[in-house]
Amino acid sequence: MTFFQLSIGLIILFSMVVRPFLYKPCAQYFPAELSVAFTSVWLMAGLAVSWPVFGHLLTDDFKAIMTSPYLLFSLLKGVLLWFMIKLQQLVNRESTSSSVFFGFVAMALGSLVNNIFFKEGLLPFQLGCISMLGLLGLFFVLRGDARRLSLAGKINFVAIIVLGASFSVFDHLAIPEVGWYPHLLFSSLFMYLACLFRGISKQDYRNIFCNRQVVAAGIVYTASEFLIIYTSVNLLPVSFVAMFMRLAAPVVMLVSAVRYHEQSVKNQLVFGLLALLFALPLIFV
Repeated sequence: MTFFQLSIGLIILFSMVVRPFLYKPCAQYFPAELSVAFTSVWLMAGLAVSWPVFGHLLTDDFKAIMTSPYLLFSLLKGVLLWFMIKLQQLVNRESTSSSVFFGFVAMALGSLVNNIFFKEGLLPFQLGCISMLGLLGLFFVLRGDARRLSLAGKINFVAIIVLGASFSVFDHLAIPEVGWYPHLLFSSLFMYLACLFRGISKQDYRNIFCNRQVVAAGIVYTASEFLIIYTSVNLLPVSFVAMFMRLAAPVVMLVSAVRYHEQSVKNQLVFGLLALLFALPLIFV
């Protein structure tokens, strides 16, 4: 890995550490639906700004992409993202650690589905790691910060695991067939349409473009999504990008222990580092 690639990886790590803490006040002071709305609006703004650079990835093969059955996974992901971000923010309101820890279990479940149905070819020890991540997720509910979640919060925690796993499958199927930019474009568009269906008020739009906390969260989320996807396609192996993304979770959990008193530092580190240890063999498939 060159110094440039390492620098990009560290920027991804930093953005993934910052994101939950930018979304935290949005979860505390606004309805969870606003987080979905500003995420979709700022993603659409990012897609519009980047169109002169990446638009050809759609127009060059427009007919094939628009008639591809795999595009349906992009559309479905967009609709389900409405639920995912809303539920994740509800979890974040109660436990920031839980709002990032779920990603380990979701990745394991998604890898398992890909292996069973789409012949990903996981080795026995990798399947063992999936089992350990599942068990660790259960212990996180019993002994980790997720035990503080309300009953509704625990249900939401399980729901975002399932949704996160489904997105892993959707990405696995859609991106090779339609390309990363069309996949991001149509999933973001359908998330925004879902927001319109649920209703976005004039006050929501004022918050989306004028509230400093909301603007910061939206811009950082959008910029990091573009960086992660573009880097995965053009600059770094997908496994390295995934590694930098997962490294953020233990850091977020450690900061949450200090800042929000979410369990002890030791408890958070044990769960975060164990999850990372079991996740790495799945990342480097």
